[in-house]
Amino acid sequence: MATMRIVRLLLIVVGVLTVGYGVAQMWDFARADQVSIVLWLALGLIAHDAIIAPVALGVAWLVRRVLPRDWWKPVLLALAYTNILLLLALPVILPRPAGQYPDNPTVLDRNYGLGLTVAIIAVWVGVFAVMVLPRRIGRPRPHA
Repeated sequence: MATMRIVRLLLIVVGVLTVGYGVAQMWDFARADQVSIVLWLALGLIAHDAIIAPVALGVAWLVRRVLPRDWWKPVLLALAYTNILLLLALPVILPRPAGQYPDNPTVLDRNYGLGLTVAIIAVWVGVFAVMVLPRRIGRPRPHA
């Protein structure tokens, strides 16, 4: 117990110091950049609380009503991973204004849509493998 308290305290201290460092660095930014960062963070919190969390709760409720009990956790985890992949990929798969990176041909130099598709397929194939294949070869499934 004492070890966990020490670890938690260290994590809190590191987190507070990291946030403090980030805020200190922001003072060197231009005013427009400061406003942009604060606006981006605030809108991210609002989007999470107003859109992402309610949709996730609705999908979880639907999954629990439609799928068998053994499938709930793997499917919800796969949906969560899919959501994370989509959110991480949005900045590079959304259309960009023409000529935004004219001097750097290495920026966005691959097919990120294809990479995203392959990653999402890998997540869902993993769920299929964990849930279905052990039944086919006569082994018990791991408990979720």
